[in-house]
Amino acid sequence: MNNIVLSLLVAIIGGLIGTYCGSYFLHLREESNTKKVRSIAIKALEILKKYAKQSYREAENEFNNTLSITEKRTIIVALHKLGVPFEIPYNELFEIKKMHFVDKVIDKEEVDDVILQINKGYCDNLFYLDPDSYFAENTSFAKRNVAKKFVKEVLSKSRGSKNHLVSYPENWSSIFGVGEFQSIRVFQERVCFDVLFDSNGIPIPEKLDQIIHEIDMGLWDDSFQINYEVYRSIKSQIEMNNTFQALAVQQQNTGIKASNGDSNQLGKVDSH
Repeated sequence: MNNIVLSLLVAIIGGLIGTYCGSYFLHLREESNTKKVRSIAIKALEILKKYAKQSYREAENEFNNTLSITEKRTIIVALHKLGVPFEIPYNELFEIKKMHFVDKVIDKEEVDDVILQINKGYCDNLFYLDPDSYFAENTSFAKRNVAKKFVKEVLSKSRGSKNHLVSYPENWSSIFGVGEFQSIRVFQERVCFDVLFDSNGIPIPEKLDQIIHEIDMGLWDDSFQINYEVYRSIKSQIEMNNTFQALAVQQQNTGIKASNGDSNQLGKVDSH
């Protein structure tokens, strides 16, 4: 009987020790892997920091050549969520071998702040997220690319005139899919400023480049979020209100003139 009890106790204690040791070593391994990934992310950020006060695009070659594809796969989603401005050119598909950056100046303090967050483990849950699906499903990338396509392939070949009247190339909409066209209809109307064209109605390249830069910076994102029908309805209401206000002012001015005329006539009568 004692042997049986002893055997059971040994089995239970052995099982507990095995479970504890297994969990402990698993924890050590996970912690080691996490530290490795953090070090990869910090290595990438140190590359960017070397180009402080320059454009992120200046760091593209070193970033892509220094980091392996495996390393980039583990960290680029995390880096993007933390503020590193990756972009996908409108005429390219996502390719992890050759990551692109937005033309934005690198701020050393911002990069140091991201490094601090990573060192403290605040971003561990962002590592290992699949970049292919992330960048493919990120609608802001897709809509920005369509907007840049409109600027480069349509607006650059258009002719402008006063009052936001723009003559587009013939059948320009055919280069867009149905979804693409719908996503930029509000942007198309809002972007056609007179200042984009010179006195002869020819697009100014520097102005178009500025629009592209603003798209990359996310300054036009609100135009991609507004439903076109809702936008047109709101615009029509505003135009109608402006028309009513103009008529009211006109009637008021007419009334004042009429009143002044009557006063003058009374003055003439009294003078006699």
